[in-house]
Amino acid sequence: MSRPSSEGEETERRCECCTRVSRGYERGILKVQSHLNRGTGAIGAFAARRPWLVTWLSVLLAGACAAGWARFRIESDGEVLWVPQDSKAKHDEDWVKANYVGGGGYAQFLATVNPAYSGAYGSNALQLSIFSELFSVDSAVRALVVNDGGRSYTWNDVCEVNFNGTCKYTGPLNYWSMDYGTYLAAVNGSSTDITAGNRDVLIDTVNEHEFPDGSSVSTLSLFGGIVLSPLADPPEGSPPLYMSSAEVIAVGYSLRDGLDDSVTDKWYEKYLDTLKEWAKKTQYSSLAYIAGNSMDKEIERSVTNDLYLIVISILIFILVAVAFMSRWHRVGTRSSLALLGVLSAVLAMVAGYGLSMLFGCAFTTLSQVLPYVLLGVAIDCMFILTKAYENIVAADPTRPLESRLRKLMAGAGTSVVVTLLASAVAFALGSISELPSIQWFAVYATMSIVCILVATLTFFIGVFVLTERRIAANRVDCCCCVVSAGPPVPTAPRCHLEDPDTPVQAVVLSSPPVPAASPSRAAAGPGPVAEGTEERVPSGRHSFAPSESYASSTTLQAGMSGGDKANRKAVFDAIHSAPTSKAEGVDEPAVPPDALKIHVSSSDSSRKDRTSPKGAPLPETEVEQNLTKHLFAKYYAPALTKWYIKVLVILIFIGWAVLSGIGSSKLEEGQPMSELAPDDSYLQDYVKVMEDTFQEQVGSPTELYFRYFDPSPPVEQGRMLSSLALALDDDYTNATISAFQGNWLLEFIGWVQSDHPNVTLEAAPGCTNPYVGRVSGDLGLFVQPTQIRGCVPQAVFYQLLRPFLDIHKGYRDDLRWAYATAPGGAAMPTTVWSSRFPLVHTAQGDNGAYGRKCINSVRQVEDDINDHVLSAEDAAAPNYVAFMYNGDYIFAEGDAILGTMTVEYVLLAVAGVGLVLCLTLPSIRAVIYMMIAVGLVDFFLFGEMFILGIRFNQVSIINMIMATGLAVDYSVYFAQRFVDVQADGTLNGRMALALSDTGSSVFVGGITALCGTIPLAFSTSTILRTFFSLIFGTIAFALLIGLMLMPVVFSLVGPPPLHRDVEAAGAKPASKSAVGTGLQLGAPEPVQAGKGTDDDKV
Repeated sequence: MSRPSSEGEETERRCECCTRVSRGYERGILKVQSHLNRGTGAIGAFAARRPWLVTWLSVLLAGACAAGWARFRIESDGEVLWVPQDSKAKHDEDWVKANYVGGGGYAQFLATVNPAYSGAYGSNALQLSIFSELFSVDSAVRALVVNDGGRSYTWNDVCEVNFNGTCKYTGPLNYWSMDYGTYLAAVNGSSTDITAGNRDVLIDTVNEHEFPDGSSVSTLSLFGGIVLSPLADPPEGSPPLYMSSAEVIAVGYSLRDGLDDSVTDKWYEKYLDTLKEWAKKTQYSSLAYIAGNSMDKEIERSVTNDLYLIVISILIFILVAVAFMSRWHRVGTRSSLALLGVLSAVLAMVAGYGLSMLFGCAFTTLSQVLPYVLLGVAIDCMFILTKAYENIVAADPTRPLESRLRKLMAGAGTSVVVTLLASAVAFALGSISELPSIQWFAVYATMSIVCILVATLTFFIGVFVLTERRIAANRVDCCCCVVSAGPPVPTAPRCHLEDPDTPVQAVVLSSPPVPAASPSRAAAGPGPVAEGTEERVPSGRHSFAPSESYASSTTLQAGMSGGDKANRKAVFDAIHSAPTSKAEGVDEPAVPPDALKIHVSSSDSSRKDRTSPKGAPLPETEVEQNLTKHLFAKYYAPALTKWYIKVLVILIFIGWAVLSGIGSSKLEEGQPMSELAPDDSYLQDYVKVMEDTFQEQVGSPTELYFRYFDPSPPVEQGRMLSSLALALDDDYTNATISAFQGNWLLEFIGWVQSDHPNVTLEAAPGCTNPYVGRVSGDLGLFVQPTQIRGCVPQAVFYQLLRPFLDIHKGYRDDLRWAYATAPGGAAMPTTVWSSRFPLVHTAQGDNGAYGRKCINSVRQVEDDINDHVLSAEDAAAPNYVAFMYNGDYIFAEGDAILGTMTVEYVLLAVAGVGLVLCLTLPSIRAVIYMMIAVGLVDFFLFGEMFILGIRFNQVSIINMIMATGLAVDYSVYFAQRFVDVQADGTLNGRMALALSDTGSSVFVGGITALCGTIPLAFSTSTILRTFFSLIFGTIAFALLIGLMLMPVVFSLVGPPPLHRDVEAAGAKPASKSAVGTGLQLGAPEPVQAGKGTDDDKV
């Protein structure tokens, strides 16, 4: 019978322990908040006293940071932007470039049938007329001359050369040794009628497997969209098929390594100009072309082409900001403040970009996307502070300007600081990426967010104070030198009067408006929440106690015109010589309560006439209605308290979450080349032809490299051939097409076997031709792998290898020799220490995930070779003995880490945001909800990407970073307010009041950001248009989660209100007139009863 009792006591002890932990956490956070509030409040008070100083200091600081623009540089090199610089593929590339001769550059043009002649030729480009035009274009290209450094460079000076010192050609025109006369003689053609001649000879020639110089022909690399037709009477031993048609003919040029970049760039420029001209002149063919720097230049052009969109975006932000901050009052409007707020954002971005460039970050395409996001963040902060200020004025129109600013910054200012710090942390964590483009983007975003925070606390607050001083002086907005002759703004602040010539402010007695009843979760139809009011605190809680002195300042109008200097001086003297009321320790002129009669309007229709604490009737102050706040308070917030609306909201978000989960597994991957270039780029034609033909029929060439061991022992030759067999068996290697490429070791063994019958080949494990049994299909008929009986004995290996290479010079590129010094001092090759075998991957097609899957498969092949076949050699070598490499691997390796990198970043960013909020939000449950909100924005983007067909690639990662940084802005303000408010004590009531207070500001800021991103939709770059779609989705999801899902969640399982009797350690106890933590928007600051604050003094 005692067991239930003990279990109950244990449960009670656990509850007490949890309560103590919760109270302790609250005390700690309240202490942090207390210090933070005092700090931000002091900034506001200082800005109120010295606005010009604060503003100009901010401008000077921004100018100093902008000095970093002196290091401005545009980076468009894909190998720098999208490649992990410490990846294995990058290290392999460096090794290959250091040890093997590679081309210094390339250029290529593709010829297809001109649509005007498709009726005669169809799609078959194997026509006499087209080949004649190819020779004409080729002659123009090889006639190019560039001048650099006082020297002229001809084609022979820039081309890649063979071992005999002549230019290397691997294109289809090499069938006739690049000579047009030889071609005409072979096909019996005519230079005057390029359609004349024997086409059958042309077809027979392009089906040859060797060029006249003995080099192999890579047919699938020269002709795209080929058609194989059966031979009527094939010769014995020849394949029964031949190439009868090809849609594309590719002509390429290789530049030698070691040329100055200036020479290479100038040649590229002339080449592109030549091809552009010939593309207009050719009659029978259509030309698409590319140069080695084309992609970099076109990406760079996309950066500069769309810079004007940033200007348009700024104008949109200005228009929207002015529209939301303007009033139908030429003095009370804040249109100029809206302009200055946008200027503050621009200064912050200039400073942030300057700091980033100072740290060595290059300007990229991604960098030009940030301003659209940063402007939205800055404008959102401007709206939050402005609306919070209006709440403070509505709650107590009597506050002096310095007191208003101290309270504003101690409340809403702290919220802005916390939110921006959380965003900065989320952006900063993006720098963990291995891709430089993402690292630089994260640095640009982080520095800019920090600069926005500084600019908001200094420049914007400074001009805000100046705006309020202008309103107090009854001066016209945007024309502050003109004093309005009309009635003053009733809620104008009392300012320091340093000059009798300054328009005088008189003291008006007023009182804070009384709030309407707060909505209750139990109520069937909750009433509206009064705008700009504080909630009614239940009995037993701290309540609002209006100040003993209610001083609100307006310009005296009785018997004095706006331009009457003498009257203004008299009133000035009268006010400062009047006795003061020290009910709160505040020296304020005592003015009879009936000095001025001003009307107050409020959304609370039940408001009764009130009296001051002294019993005098209180005049009312007219406060302009805020439409968006009114809509949130009267319609939207009460609607979310209804159970069926909550069910509908939850079902909608569950549905989208399911869609996002399904869509995330079905997203296409990769970054197509067509999305990198602008829409009007000449590369679009080239990319389309490549994707439709070559990309569908053949993959990219690659090589299997061996290093750090001598291949002369037969056992090593067998191991090399066994390694080749493993590579051929890989799913991403096309063994049949690889057999066309030639292999120095197999050719050498076959040559010894056929030409030196007296040499006995040694049988060793693996000494067989791995291509035997691995070639297949129609193309397999064109290759006949030679059976080998063994490997070359070590004793004669080098003795026979040298004459073999003298005959087959093309294989010299595939070997690297160790040298010894001969007696005469000359370096003589002794042994081979590195070599390579050519391979070809399978066709990529439109599989965006191909690169990621291929590189993972390649890495598995490398591990199998080094761990099993060459384990002894690998153990003795300083690095991998065998590895595979081609130029695409460095990009594929970047694609392979995207998934893991995304998960790591989102988790770290959510944790980072949670850590920042834990230091300022006194509710663990609210912090967890905010972390979920941030993560959901990223997760929901997968659903949008799936619906719109957006690929998962580096651009998507960038948007994940932006989404995490932006999502904080749209949820945390509501959470901070919800934790702080009491309302009627119910979750529904607290939710409705918190949403009424913060929803309109967040909504207006979000709509402004959405409008500002619209120019991106008109970009000529697919990447930037993709950014528009994802940024738009990010802001939309963040708004929906922050203003719809989170309020519903908080109204159902929200955290309890703060325990007001829990005091922060070291903090003074709050009086009955103090309520809130200071984080709420427009909440009154803690003030001890009977005592004033320093900022209340004039």
